[in-house]
Amino acid sequence: MPLSVPGLPGLPPELAGPVAVELAKPVAAIPPAHALSGGCRYEPKWDGYRLVVVRTAASTRLWSKQGRDLTDRFPDIAAAALAQVPAGTVVDGEVVIWNGSRLDFGLLQRRMVTAPGRIAPLVAASPASYVAFDLLAAGGADLRGERWSRRRDELEVLAARWAPPLQLTPSTADPEEARRWFDDFRAAGSRGSSPRVRRPGTRRGAGNGSR
Repeated sequence: MPLSVPGLPGLPPELAGPVAVELAKPVAAIPPAHALSGGCRYEPKWDGYRLVVVRTAASTRLWSKQGRDLTDRFPDIAAAALAQVPAGTVVDGEVVIWNGSRLDFGLLQRRMVTAPGRIAPLVAASPASYVAFDLLAAGGADLRGERWSRRRDELEVLAARWAPPLQLTPSTADPEEARRWFDDFRAAGSRGSSPRVRRPGTRRGAGNGSR
């Protein structure tokens, strides 16, 4: 697919990259289901780098939460996004690398300190995966003012067409299921003791709890 196609949707300037992201706050324990008005939704916290995928009509770029362009560090994720994410889309998530059955943060760090021209062997030996947890724009429209529940619904529709290395993070309204996740995922190297909690009925920024 060519990088630039006439007629594809663009993005508002503030979402064309770099993209400001909401940062979550830690809590001591998993809150009960009704700790927030409208209820809570729980997601695992993956042990990786926060990464925003910006798919414009002209390019696909990957941005860190600090506003750094990391496209050349994760060409495998950029290529997958180019092939599977429609133009006019912005996705928020986490990039991770699996080493066997465990997440390996050290392999992520190696990519960050390796010259772009030497990244290819690392990509071949240890491919990255991208775990999406929010949809900030679709079809060129800014979704940040929409309720999280609507953004999640649209993200699920989008992710239904994905194949690895792109994937959707699990989400549940059941705190007991969340506790099982955090115990199970901790063995795989996820930050199981640091859940992400959202308030489904609020707009972006109002419902992001612990992370």
